[in-house]
Amino acid sequence: MNDFASAAMMKLVRDGLARQGIAPPPPTPARDGRVALGDKQALLARLWEQHGPGPVARIGEAIHGVQDDPTLRALVLAVDPPDLLARWQRLERFVHSRHRTRVEALGPARLRLQHVSLAAAPAPAPAEDLLVIGLLVALCERVLGQTVRARPLGGRHWLRQQGRWRDGPWPEAWHTWELRWNPAARSRSLVTDPVASDRWLEQLHACLRADPGRPWRVDELASACSHSARSLQRHLAQRQLCFSRMLTDVRVQCAAELLTTSALSVAEVGYHCGFADQPHFSRHFRQSTAVTPARYREQFSQGR
Repeated sequence: MNDFASAAMMKLVRDGLARQGIAPPPPTPARDGRVALGDKQALLARLWEQHGPGPVARIGEAIHGVQDDPTLRALVLAVDPPDLLARWQRLERFVHSRHRTRVEALGPARLRLQHVSLAAAPAPAPAEDLLVIGLLVALCERVLGQTVRARPLGGRHWLRQQGRWRDGPWPEAWHTWELRWNPAARSRSLVTDPVASDRWLEQLHACLRADPGRPWRVDELASACSHSARSLQRHLAQRQLCFSRMLTDVRVQCAAELLTTSALSVAEVGYHCGFADQPHFSRHFRQSTAVTPARYREQFSQGR
């Protein structure tokens, strides 16, 4: 990954190694939040050679100690692993990652993950595969509040179970994994109290603002606000409101607030607020405000 996600991943590597009592490498040089691809690959190659797969898989567990990172917050607001992985895939697109994660549902509480390259890019190295898989497992466990099992697809042994990574037997191919968890885990709801009839629009906006990065659908928003989908659609139609327009407006409002009150990069703001990629963010923001996100920050930032 590049852009804002790159330096964050390298910090996670250092923190994850320190948690295991392994001396972390010196900070990888970064410029504008980016770490050179060759530097990242060389670092992971050294870790793989010196310590083997186990410590690489465990690096992701450091995510449990991270609280204030806005990108992490946008991920762990997910209601379940499929939602989390959809957010992760959007992050990969947003930062133009040369590697992508394919997700396939194999049944209730069971997924297949495949870490692959775009057509023109070399295949991920085993260390890159396992680093990403370990991080995604840790993120799923944080979202669910329970442990997740993981094994190479077709493998006999669960290499991750009961909250721990085993030290083998490791597979020959590292890019495709199966994840399972307890299907009894309950998804989180943003709102539990019924919505008063005179406050329903305010409640809708509050739900959307609480998690602008969620791929909201009408039925999900209705459920979160203790409405039926039909009731929500009726409320919107009575006021000649469009759900997609309302969602975009809330995302732009959230972005405008972050642009003027935070030090997040423009790309981080766009991802945090639910836009598909940077051109998508710039286009919708300009349509709503008549200026680009960068120009808006220049004009209205509180610190200027």
